[in-house]
Amino acid sequence: MAKVLVYLSNRPEFLYRQDCTVLETYCFGDGVEAAAYVDVPDDADLLDDARVVGVEEPMTVEPLYEPAFVSEEPDDVATIEDVRRLHRVPAGEGTGAGVTVVVMDSGIDASHPVFDDVTIREVDVTGDGSGDAVGHGTAVAGQVALLAPEADIVSLRIFGGEGQTATNVVLRAYEWLHANVGRYDVVNMSWGGRRRSPNLDRVHDALVEKGVRDVVAAGNTGERSGSPATADRAFSVGACTVDGRMAEFSSYNPEGDNPDVTAIGKDNRLAQATGTALGTDLPGRWVKASGTSFASPEVAGMVAKLLSLCGETPPVTVMRAFEASARDIPDQPRDGAGLADYRGALEAVRSGSLEVGEGSEEGEEGDRAVVARLGGRTLAVFDGEAIPEGEYAVEYDDADRGWSVRFLPVERADR
Repeated sequence: MAKVLVYLSNRPEFLYRQDCTVLETYCFGDGVEAAAYVDVPDDADLLDDARVVGVEEPMTVEPLYEPAFVSEEPDDVATIEDVRRLHRVPAGEGTGAGVTVVVMDSGIDASHPVFDDVTIREVDVTGDGSGDAVGHGTAVAGQVALLAPEADIVSLRIFGGEGQTATNVVLRAYEWLHANVGRYDVVNMSWGGRRRSPNLDRVHDALVEKGVRDVVAAGNTGERSGSPATADRAFSVGACTVDGRMAEFSSYNPEGDNPDVTAIGKDNRLAQATGTALGTDLPGRWVKASGTSFASPEVAGMVAKLLSLCGETPPVTVMRAFEASARDIPDQPRDGAGLADYRGALEAVRSGSLEVGEGSEEGEEGDRAVVARLGGRTLAVFDGEAIPEGEYAVEYDDADRGWSVRFLPVERADR
């Protein structure tokens, strides 16, 4: 017998009539449908069933921090003020108010002072309960809270005390994310698998297609990374140093546009969970650690700030705004579009200055243009990625008429 994950184009009930033992099922709804964790005979071939689209062994998933790349110099510390400086993130403009960020990680120690005025909700899919036995989730969530202090946070716990997990547990969290679309705005994923899973990537892409703004750590191998950073629609973040140089451990998948942008992920000053030993101790309840894990929530915090000012900006617009405004690191192919620039991204969304993406020239078969009213400006978003297939309500602007329209999924049209 072997335990495998089965990805399905239909609901999983039919598996109970097959030659296997169903251990868990996961339903994701439109776009990817369902999956199951099953125990099957070694000679079984589930792919013979047309309703099965993929079969994989469970994959180990780990937080993306790098103990080997922490400076021993006590003064080599990247503070949140350094993040604000390098990535042009003003403290007073946009606080994250009205925005909810999911931190899919090891939990949060809410007793840390950085969360004193933050509303935190806890969701645990590990069975280990609340809190943070590893310290990684607290460090990640702290970066979000420091940049977007009025954003609400959902701690979606996928790591228990052992510090790693497997894709069957990750799928429980994705099921929650799919089921609760509309109750949160941004999800940060500072973790990754040891390889690419096309099936897990499809589950991730379907989530973004439903309107969720994702921010994903690119990986720390220095080379190719694993899922979910390899998903087509993943907004992935690489790591740089405090002075804007690329971190040597930051992953790079040129054929998969990973990373999209880069943020500080070397020698970060981070919130420390009580009783944990993540990174190098600093005075007070702080530690120093490195990894794309800590670059990602910086961008997630920037996205929360942007959304608190620009409302219902869709995922593709968020990603393209940051890509279009990023500042290139010279002679460095691993930086994606370059250093994330919050002020530039905000200006791009407000002005409607985003350009047509490469290979999506207007008029090509299969492309479409969506013109929306966002932040008081007319914003044109091109390419089929801009609006997923589905039924939409169309609202015309009274002042401009014609091309100034807004597309709302019918299930959200009354919100």
